[in-house]
Amino acid sequence: MTEPIWSAGGAGGVMAVLDDLDAAAGALAAAADALDDAARALGVAAQVAGWSPARAPAAAGLLDAAAASSTEAVRLRDLAATLRATALAYLEAEAEARRAVGLAGRLGEAGADWLGSLAWLNRTAALVAGGPAAMLLLGGPGLPPTTGLVGRDEAAGLLALAGDDYARIVAMVALVVHQAEAGEPPYRAVDPAPVLEDEAPGSLEDVVGRLAWVHTQGDGTIAIETVRDAHGARHLVYVPGTEDWWVTSGNPADLEADLASVLGAMSDAARAVVDAVVAHGIGPDEPLLLAGHSQGGMVAMIAAAALADRFRVERVVTAGAPTGRIRLPPTVAALHLENTRDLVPGLDARANPDTPSRVTVSHDRRRSERADAPDGSRTIAEAHGFAGYAATARLVDEGVSASTEAWLDGARPLLTEARSTVTAYRPVTD
Repeated sequence: MTEPIWSAGGAGGVMAVLDDLDAAAGALAAAADALDDAARALGVAAQVAGWSPARAPAAAGLLDAAAASSTEAVRLRDLAATLRATALAYLEAEAEARRAVGLAGRLGEAGADWLGSLAWLNRTAALVAGGPAAMLLLGGPGLPPTTGLVGRDEAAGLLALAGDDYARIVAMVALVVHQAEAGEPPYRAVDPAPVLEDEAPGSLEDVVGRLAWVHTQGDGTIAIETVRDAHGARHLVYVPGTEDWWVTSGNPADLEADLASVLGAMSDAARAVVDAVVAHGIGPDEPLLLAGHSQGGMVAMIAAAALADRFRVERVVTAGAPTGRIRLPPTVAALHLENTRDLVPGLDARANPDTPSRVTVSHDRRRSERADAPDGSRTIAEAHGFAGYAATARLVDEGVSASTEAWLDGARPLLTEARSTVTAYRPVTD
């Protein structure tokens, strides 16, 4: 079995290919119509020429040309039909590529996870009965295996049952959370920390590694890495994921930001990113790449859209983020990394748009045959973790499809191993 990874969208995605094939088929059909018109005109000219015996040879030549035009028109229509059939075959091949796991395999995994969950419950009960000493000695029950039961597609399908009410339900929950957080200190601005010197990322895997580092900084910290050399300045913006699940902290990377972001709305977390970019003094012609994991991916998308009118935002990278409802200007090329066993990318109940400017890489980490699969993706935490997404990014660096290769080719000027400076921006609250 080949590695279960594939992409949708981008330069080699279904919509781009189908658009090209459809345009070619349409052009051929139009050319066939023009040849038919020419054949009719040549036929009429032959009839007129045939009235004069002196022009009889010319009339015969016109009739031959009319016949040739009609024959060519038929050939072009056949070719147009072949292109449309090719488009349908491409759709079928794309669908087949996504069937990385058969029904029997998924049922087997679901059964194994069900049994594993029962064992987890028994272990948890034994630890509870043993008291704090048992918990301390054995390290707690951990998380049960569940990704054979539910992952990205199952979560999306379940939430999609809400239909048009999905957005209304999320907005209502967001309002409740907002009211619960009324006592939190409000976000005001960002404050830069001392500048660090480092080596800029030279690959997509390095970018995911930077996101893991930002996650360790806490406090909603946003980092901007800048490279300045003979080619000018370029910047990479790293956005943290959810850090605050309560309603008392002023950290903008909180549950309220999750609920707003999944619908594509601005939040304090997105405002902090915009403020950090402005505070960094980035020039309007200096290229930017924004990247984020989980909530950070959603916020990076929203901030990129907000910044695109004032700055040269070229690329966005998201990992494990539900971004299907978030709009992005077509001038910004997005790359979405999604583990199919990670339920988080499915929480928006909508697949990412299949457009030339957005590439979605789907990777079934649980069935990966790579030696660098440290996570296993059997639990929620493993499937959503940085280690798995770094391994997926490594595969993209090696080459997954024409779409991912085209995306990386365009990102090369931003992914250069050169000396850089990293500035951390911490949100300021009252």
